[in-house]
Amino acid sequence: MYEKKKQVIILLGQSLLKTGCPSHRVEDVLLNTARLMEIDATFSFLPDSIIFTFKHSTNGTTESVMAKSPTGFDTNKIFQINAIMNNFQNNRCEIEECLSALQVVAAAPSTWGVIGTLFCFGASSFTASVVMFGGSWIDASLSCGLGCLVALLSVIAGYFPAYSRVFDISASILVAIITRAMHNYVCFTSVAVSSILILLPGYAMTMSILEVSARHITTGTTRLVYAVVYAFMLAYGLQIGSSVYTAIDPNASDEGICINPISHWFYIPLFPIMSVSIAMSFGSSYRQWPTQTFCAALGFCISYFVGKVVPDGQIVGSLAAFCVGLYSNLALKITGDAPLVPLCVGVTLLVPGSIGVKGAYALLHQNDITKSLFPLHMMTIALGLSVGLFAAAMIVYPTGKNRSMYISL
Repeated sequence: MYEKKKQVIILLGQSLLKTGCPSHRVEDVLLNTARLMEIDATFSFLPDSIIFTFKHSTNGTTESVMAKSPTGFDTNKIFQINAIMNNFQNNRCEIEECLSALQVVAAAPSTWGVIGTLFCFGASSFTASVVMFGGSWIDASLSCGLGCLVALLSVIAGYFPAYSRVFDISASILVAIITRAMHNYVCFTSVAVSSILILLPGYAMTMSILEVSARHITTGTTRLVYAVVYAFMLAYGLQIGSSVYTAIDPNASDEGICINPISHWFYIPLFPIMSVSIAMSFGSSYRQWPTQTFCAALGFCISYFVGKVVPDGQIVGSLAAFCVGLYSNLALKITGDAPLVPLCVGVTLLVPGSIGVKGAYALLHQNDITKSLFPLHMMTIALGLSVGLFAAAMIVYPTGKNRSMYISL
């Protein structure tokens, strides 16, 4: 029985890391599980590994196990893991059933396959070009095609590890070259940035700030440095692609044709499509789409309307994140979904929305000092979001939540 308890804890930790749960929340869940099973255990975290240390109560000896787990995102699996562990905590299943259920979830393929990947990249690029970057229908159509191209390259990178090392830069370069080639018809910023929207490290950067704030220095700092470098990589690819086409056609316009913006009334039907497509990129199932869409709409509306009154982006971002976090924690009582499920979509839309067209445009076209400050701007926005999220969690659960192993930010 003791060995099965250890297997549950180890498999639980690996599964949570693999599905995108922040390390400080993984630690909370593991500590609650170990306490429930009456096991003396401590946990140390690395960016892609967990070190489990078990202390035997009988003879006082300790045993350490290091389990490696690649990080990714799959909120549907987070929901399943959350349900399994809550059933176990409430004595609705035995430890053998719990272990078997966790093994099934861990061995299952990703929620969405190749077709789902193509759809979420294409749909998110199409809608983001209009809703977030003020593009025209022509901009949105080209963004959709380039988004599908990026998705195809992403699938190829999954099959060929050698190409995966240069996938992000190569995709950005290709997007920039094609967009500049169409400079007589489209706006460069609206098309190029929206085409790689899902690749932007906004959520990863926010999660790293949260981990640093929760005193998980090793994992938080590593993720933060990676997110900043990754932002530079995408910027580098877009800038190189733009420079390559400038060498081919020196007379080409840097900006393109940025006219004919679409009426804001079209945001109403387009926004749910954008939210669902981004949710699919996080592996969400169809039953999670309504709460994720509402959470994303809540954050977007607050940032959109309050931003017209309050000029400080930090205040607007923190307020929007606070409302998103408040809804996500309260929605747990209604939908049963872990708060992380709606939060991931809401935060993803808040970060690119906060940096906006000005930040992306400065990254690509202005002086070198402004370009170097772009990832720092993303980091400060993520810091403001983390303050709002922590404040929301503190208000909903000021003393913590001991009766449920919920998974949140």
